[in-house]
Order: sequence, then C-alpha cells, then structure tokens
Amino acid sequence: MLKEDFYIEFKKTHTKSFFSFSEIPPFKNFSFEKLTEQNFEQLYLLFEGDSSPFVDERFKSYEGAKEHARFISICGAFSPKHGCQDWLFKLNNEYAGILHLYDLSRETFADHHKQAWIGFATAEKYRKSGVSFRAVNYFINYIFDNYKVIDSIYSMTLHENKIARAFIKKCGFALDEADRLSKDHTFFVRKRDEVENDFVVNSFDETEWTW
Repeated sequence: MLKEDFYIEFKKTHTKSFFSFSEIPPFKNFSFEKLTEQNFEQLYLLFEGDSSPFVDERFKSYEGAKEHARFISICGAFSPKHGCQDWLFKLNNEYAGILHLYDLSRETFADHHKQAWIGFATAEKYRKSGVSFRAVNYFINYIFDNYKVIDSIYSMTLHENKIARAFIKKCGFALDEADRLSKDHTFFVRKRDEVENDFVVNSFDETEWTW
C-alpha cells in the first residue's frame, strides 16, 4: 500500500482524537514547539550530515524528516494504541534538538499499564554541554505534570550506545527489570513516585552532567 493510501484509509477509520498534546511552556532560555508538517525542515536541518550512527537516519534526509512529521501530524493524536507527539526544542531561540513522546495507549491505560515512552536527539553542536540533560529532565517533569494517568516513563537505546545508556541513567532512569528480550536494545524506566517534587532542571553541575 502506498503511503498516501495509508493516510487516506487511516483518516477514514480514525476520526476521533484520543489524545491531546498541549504546548510545552518555555523554561529559562529553552522554548518548545510541536513538530508539524509546516516546520519539519527544522528537523532535517538539525541532523543533516550528522556524524552519529545513533541519530535516526530519517532525520538526516529531507524526505525522511518530512514523512516523519507527516505521520506525527496525521496519526499522533488519532491512534488509540500508539499515540505520539514530537516537540522541537530551542536554546536561546536556536533549534537544538527533538523530544519524542510515543506509544500512548488507551488500551493499556484501561488495563492499569499507565505508561509512555520517550526519546530524544540533540544537534551535534550542543552535545556534551548539559543542554540535553536540562531539556530531557524538563520534558519528564512536563509529562508527569500534564498526563496524570501516566505512572511510568520508559526509554530505550541500542546496547552499543554506551554514552546514551549512561545519560539515561543520569536522568534518573533505572534498568527495566521486566522480561524484555531484545538482541539490540537496553530498556529503562522512571516511575512517577521517584521524581522529586522539588526538582529544579538547572540545579546541577554542568561539568558533570554532560551529553
């Protein structure tokens, strides 16, 4: 089935919005905007020619970034089992990276599996500066504050991406002890009750918490 056919059929059978994704309020010198079909070029410009093998290859091409944004825009709020939304984040009004919230499921919420997954990618020039740490932790707090039904946030990375694994742990995630079998990925979880209520995003030593 062609992509256009997929979207036509999806719209026919998914007429109800299951999820609402609010704007993320600015914080300090950070600001955020939803990824849409109108601003997808910013995603491409962030990662065009990126040297990291761990950055999603779709983001490195114009058509790949466009198709990803289109899927998010058309399907993200209308899929009852795989709700999703991305936000571009900016530092001092310059685009710096992308945040992903995905696999929201009304079905699992009803079964008391109140969880969501997150991902992220930061432009090469901002890595190892503390920018990712502040953005991701603010994102975690935003999710728990705005989606009260979510009790657990999961994240995953490739086994060989040792830097990402260390970073996720520094963001407060623990190794997921669930019986997840994967030859490629390591899984992590952060529980709502483990997030400190008085957490301040920029209260850390930037020389230690780098990414």
